[in-house]
Amino acid sequence: MGRPGLSWVGSAARSFVVRWFAGRRLGRSRFALLVAVIAALAFPLGDIAAAAAGTFVSYTYNGLGGTRPYSVYTPANYTTSQQVPLIVMLHGCGGSPNDFANTTQMNVLADTNQFIVVYPYETSTYGGCWKWPDPAHQSRGSGEPAIIAGITQTVIADTTHWNVDQSRVYVAGFSAGAGMSVVMAATYPDLYAAMGEAAGVEYKALSNGAIAPTLPSGGPDPVLQGQAAYNAMGQYARVMPVIAFQGSQDTTVPPVNGDQVVKQWMETDRLASGGTYNASFSAPSGTVTGRAPVTNGQAYTVRSWNDPSSNEVEEYWTVTGMGHAWSGGSTTGQYADPLGPSASQYMYAFFMAHVLGPPPPPQPLQVTSVAVGNLVATSAVITWQTNNTANSRVDFGTSITYDSFASDPALVTNHSITLTGLTANTTYHYQVTSVDGHAQTATSIDATFGTTAANFSLQVSAAADRSASSALQGQTVAGTIYVFTSPASGVTRVRFWLDNPQMSGTPRQTEGAAPWDFAGTAANGTANPTNTTTIPNGSHTITAAVDKSAGGTDVLSSSFTVSNAGPPPPPPSGFSLQVSAAADRSASSALQGRTVAGTIYVFVSPASGVTRVRFWLDNPQMSGTPRQTEGAAPWDFAGTATNGTANPTNTTTIANGSHTITAAVDKSAGGTDVLSSTFTVGN
Repeated sequence: MGRPGLSWVGSAARSFVVRWFAGRRLGRSRFALLVAVIAALAFPLGDIAAAAAGTFVSYTYNGLGGTRPYSVYTPANYTTSQQVPLIVMLHGCGGSPNDFANTTQMNVLADTNQFIVVYPYETSTYGGCWKWPDPAHQSRGSGEPAIIAGITQTVIADTTHWNVDQSRVYVAGFSAGAGMSVVMAATYPDLYAAMGEAAGVEYKALSNGAIAPTLPSGGPDPVLQGQAAYNAMGQYARVMPVIAFQGSQDTTVPPVNGDQVVKQWMETDRLASGGTYNASFSAPSGTVTGRAPVTNGQAYTVRSWNDPSSNEVEEYWTVTGMGHAWSGGSTTGQYADPLGPSASQYMYAFFMAHVLGPPPPPQPLQVTSVAVGNLVATSAVITWQTNNTANSRVDFGTSITYDSFASDPALVTNHSITLTGLTANTTYHYQVTSVDGHAQTATSIDATFGTTAANFSLQVSAAADRSASSALQGQTVAGTIYVFTSPASGVTRVRFWLDNPQMSGTPRQTEGAAPWDFAGTAANGTANPTNTTTIPNGSHTITAAVDKSAGGTDVLSSSFTVSNAGPPPPPPSGFSLQVSAAADRSASSALQGRTVAGTIYVFVSPASGVTRVRFWLDNPQMSGTPRQTEGAAPWDFAGTATNGTANPTNTTTIANGSHTITAAVDKSAGGTDVLSSTFTVGN
């Protein structure tokens, strides 16, 4: 790689090419001619290297997501009277703005074509790699995506130094920077008009926080990751144009990953277009082969995929013989292959063909396929579909005034809400409502369903012999109680769940012979007690699946309220459940009594003097398999990342309301302390 090989088009030729390319209507023959024109008019880097004569200034960003340094290149002869494009460049592991600028020679290209280049700098303790595999850095509004977007927005807002055309802002990267560029395109499609990547991976190819990971077989199914990227776009979802470069001999990020990047964005763009763009990876709109116009230049193949209006959406360059490198880079740059076609030049041309316009109006939200299922005496499941991702709500009651509701804030297209605590043999009115990310609301017409007759019921007694029992539904209880199903005859098995009306996972208790007791039956035939002081104060639901001798299963569901005086006493050892807003567990406080939202980090403190910690959510009896088992410090509720930080808990996956985390702390000195903290989710 000792020959100068970066090349691009002179000003007159560039003007012609950009005018041609800006149409974006590239049929097979025109696309081939375009690539040939750029290659024929290109000339070596050595002829124009002195043109990199602008200013390269370092700054520090401190805002949403954290703090990072960054550098901005302003081209020579630029004045703020010119509104120009902006390209954000993300370096690979261990890189820097200066090295990446030298490797890509993007600043030289900026002098020739007049655009601003921004180089965010990853300086955190993560091996100098952007944190694209870390779940805390894969979403809008937090972590490094927020930092990079904040840097971009800071430069745009600084009209004293620059005059950025906000419709022509782009992001590109190499290796780990390419992985983060993919994240930026998924999380900030309203900020970046198009994305370029070299030696990158699909969105959420990993979500384990691994530093400098290798993916010899690629990541998950790109169709599934395409859906994930579309979900990450949220209300800003739109078709995202993508240009990708991949070396055929790259052993660090093998070619399967480049293929998956393109396939993932094909699926994302299909969803964002409402299905009007439906490209096939195996059937490109155009294919061009060539060789970089330098001595011993690398051969390459370029495939492109167009939408039905012949606008190019994806462009994929595979460079024969190239390893883990920026194609067409400087002879002195780190991870550069000067014998390849110029990735900088072709990314710039691709970018100039794509302008960020106003987002298309969303499709009007529609509710369809409303249905009632799993209808029994005390519960029912309401399902429906929406054409846009939206939240879920069911209003219901014994009249059209609807005196109750159940809801789920998750944005989905297939909706399911379970109604519990219903009265047997009763007609209910109901209506479903969904609101999408564009604040559009759709509501179904009023409909009705009837609950079945109650052959069985959940009963509660203050006595172990089950005497003087009454229906559990609506009761307020305290201390020791005995819960069971009645009558005992005509039943082969009963399974019980607490606060799990969907009856998912392992039951809390399974009874295979009468009597049918929620806490099991003692050897003398009396019911085992339920100590309600181990259950948080507030509303709870017991659900029972009653398998009948005559066949079939009745599902019983009763809501009740626990009301015991005073909070649980603190553990004697000084261990506590702590919550922090930071993955490094800084500025933590006791979880007990807190109201939380968004992403949190829960852990046991102090870390010393412990051999193992097991965690349960809403399972104070600690029955069944723990939600998380930690065998080494630190003791994190959601597990610990390989870099030692805590994995996040996304509270939007937990229903709003009161919840309890219980931890069994096995101590080095022997014995186990049980910690229990009640908190409220308020998203």
